[in-house]
Amino acid sequence: MNGRWILVGLCALFCLSISGCLGGDQGPTLTSLEPAVSPDGLRLAYESAVDGRLKLFVRDLTTGATQQVTSGATDDFSPAWSPDGTQIAFSSNREKNNVDIYTLDLSTREVRRVTTGPGSDMYPAWSTNGRIYFNSDETKAWLVYSILPDGTDLLLVTPSTTP
Repeated sequence: MNGRWILVGLCALFCLSISGCLGGDQGPTLTSLEPAVSPDGLRLAYESAVDGRLKLFVRDLTTGATQQVTSGATDDFSPAWSPDGTQIAFSSNREKNNVDIYTLDLSTREVRRVTTGPGSDMYPAWSTNGRIYFNSDETKAWLVYSILPDGTDLLLVTPSTTP
C-alpha cells in the first residue's frame, strides 16, 4: 500500500493518495465530510481536503456561500457548533504529534487550543450546558471526557470499564 491514509470518523478509512491504494483502487473521493448544522439551522460546517490536508468550511444554507475557515499545514476535522453558533470546536494536529480539541471563534477567526493532554482527543460534541464532550485515548482506551471551552475542568464521563 503506497497510499496516504487518514482516519475520518470512528471507523472509516479513506485513501487520499492519487498514486493509488489497495492495488490501484483509488477509493472514494474525499470531498465533504462530517456535516454539522448550526443551532439556528442556517449554516453547515464540514471538512474537506485542500492540498492533501483536511480543512473546515462553513456554508450558508440560504445563499450557498461557502467560506474556508481554517488553513495551514495541519488537519482540521470533526466540527461541532457551540450552542450560540458563534464558535466551532474541532479536532486538529496543530501543536504536537497527536490530535487535540480546538475552538474557532467565527467572528475573529481566533483559534484556541482546548485540550493539552498526552492522548489523542477527537470528535468533539458541544453541549447546551457549555461543555465540550470528546473521545480521548489518554489512558490507552477510548473514553469520553468533557471540558470547558477555556480548557479547564476536565472530567472523565465514561468509566474505564464497560458497563
